[in-house]
Amino acid sequence: MLIGTVEATMLVLFAIIVFGPILSERIHIPGIVGLIAGGMLFGPFVIGWLEADELVTELGAIGILYLMFLAGLSFDIQAFRDNRRSAIVYGLLGFFVPFLLSIVVVLAVFDVGLLPAALVGAMWASNTLVAYPEVQSAGLQNNRAVSAAVSAGVVADLLSLTVLAFATATAVIEIEPLPEPFGGRLVEVAGAAIEPTTPDPTLPLWIALPLLAAFCLWLLPRITDVFFVRVGRSRAQRFVFALAGMAAGATIALTGGIEGLIGAFLAGLGMNRLVPNKGPLMDRLEFVGTTIFIPTFLISIGLNIDPVLLVDPETLLLGLLFTGFVVVGKSVAAIITGLTFRFSFDEIALMSSLSFGQAASTLAIAQVGLSLGMFDQIVVNASVIAIVLTALITSYGARFFAERVPIPVVDRPPLGAEVIVDIRAHGSDLDSLITLAASIARSDDGLVAPYLVTEPGRHANARVLVDDAVAAVTARGLDAEGMVRVDDSFADGTLHLVEEMDVSLVVLSWTGPHFATDYLFGNDIDDIGEHSPVPTMAVRLLRPWQRIVVVMGETGADRRREDTRLAVDTARRLRSSHPVPLLVVTAERDDIAAVLTDEELRDEGVEVLVAPTGSGSVVEQLDPDDVIIAPAHVLHDLPPRAGWRINKALDESNIVIVGGPHRLSISKGVTRQSLPATGPVATRPD
Repeated sequence: MLIGTVEATMLVLFAIIVFGPILSERIHIPGIVGLIAGGMLFGPFVIGWLEADELVTELGAIGILYLMFLAGLSFDIQAFRDNRRSAIVYGLLGFFVPFLLSIVVVLAVFDVGLLPAALVGAMWASNTLVAYPEVQSAGLQNNRAVSAAVSAGVVADLLSLTVLAFATATAVIEIEPLPEPFGGRLVEVAGAAIEPTTPDPTLPLWIALPLLAAFCLWLLPRITDVFFVRVGRSRAQRFVFALAGMAAGATIALTGGIEGLIGAFLAGLGMNRLVPNKGPLMDRLEFVGTTIFIPTFLISIGLNIDPVLLVDPETLLLGLLFTGFVVVGKSVAAIITGLTFRFSFDEIALMSSLSFGQAASTLAIAQVGLSLGMFDQIVVNASVIAIVLTALITSYGARFFAERVPIPVVDRPPLGAEVIVDIRAHGSDLDSLITLAASIARSDDGLVAPYLVTEPGRHANARVLVDDAVAAVTARGLDAEGMVRVDDSFADGTLHLVEEMDVSLVVLSWTGPHFATDYLFGNDIDDIGEHSPVPTMAVRLLRPWQRIVVVMGETGADRRREDTRLAVDTARRLRSSHPVPLLVVTAERDDIAAVLTDEELRDEGVEVLVAPTGSGSVVEQLDPDDVIIAPAHVLHDLPPRAGWRINKALDESNIVIVGGPHRLSISKGVTRQSLPATGPVATRPD
């Protein structure tokens, strides 16, 4: 049979990696849950196409090292320094409160040894910022409470890893015979000792630990610096050298009986300065890790889980207990920190909500504890339940309180200062697309930059198209600069241009609304819009327009009001270049005052229609020669039936969807999150 062969195993493995996160994220569950569920489904307890002791397990062992290595590499040292006071206070409290709470409850309820209880505490004292995209989309990434939560996560994770290092360095743990809490499955002991799975230590801990720190934090950075300057000038050489550094740190850790993932993390921390977070080397390291090794580690976790046990009352009860450790512990820590630094109630709630998330780092500690024999499979099973619950709590909590925290005032360039325009043959009439970009830039005497992202070898053809677009812009009396970018993908190339230039607006050519396919499979518009630090537009222009229709959404929350203002500002700029009638559609007439002046409302060319956004009366007012401008949240707020009806009605219409920084999404708000590692979530995943 083919089942069990390397070829069949790879086929099943990669199918889970591709489709597991997609399916789970479509029901608003983190992608890691989809990977674990895929491992359970195809593992020995259900279909049986993957075995727990074969290729997947070996690759998963590499994945756990890679996970910790990337966590060290992505640690933002400067951000930590900028927020060190609140970060240290919240980090210490965010670790010790849930850590001590877990120890006290576990010792009291389960009557286990101190070391297994400490390892359980370390699992729930760390955190992963799975809800960070929510605060990004709200424009709160510079808020003091958010900055404290991001930086404090590093402190909590470092302390959790310290506990893990101590546990894994203990060769033999003597304990008393235990009663049988939860049927004896929290801890099952063979004899009177627990044997770690790491090799017998070559060196005592008091020698190995300083040796590990000296190698990773002093010697490895110097060797890396010399190699990068004198030998490893190609990206491939640097990539392989970085992996060798990870393996070296893990190997030295094993000499002292310390789990290899501790050494991998310290190696990443040591090489942090030499591997910039936004550089091509980091892109390749993240790509390999987050597409192969780390997902395989999560799948290997699922192979050992019997799905039937997930609905077992004892497992559910333990999962709820673990969730309580997180929610109570992080909330108490946030309240104390918030009162100390005089945060508002909403800031305290947002800070604690961000810290509830648990993900791959928690599973890494749980898996080590399982391999050491400190607790049984029920702990890993219950951890999966707690991860799902905390992911839901952190996502909804962060979204709820983010709408109640004021957006910090950030100096941004005028909208039309430098507009980059995607000129792919991707659904829009090029002349109309250039007209829109030029109208936006003209109000600010700005620059229009047509661009294309191409593959190696096709640069010449792309340059011809860009030069034609530049000529079209200059013919309108504006300055223009054409760009051709060679990159791995259109989304990466666009985001790299945004990072490298002082871009004020990204205009993306769009094929138009296809809600079903966008929802199921995602798209480049979402990938760029949700990670772009500047306003972004999805534009489908089929022909010149004779009227502008602005569809207003809600204006209660700051981010929604800002996006509505962006839509209205776009309409103003278009009318200043090409005076045409303006129709403003709003569900509440009082909302108009937030975005339009009395003088504009008295303009004879301005008409107001008060009607629900998805109602038939709105659709009846639309004409093929209109250009419809709407903030992205209007799409997300549409009921499914109204969405389908409007999708059909707008099939041949000009459409502009506007979103502020990190807020443009055309697929009902579904985000494509990267696999989380310990510590802060990178602002540019994937």
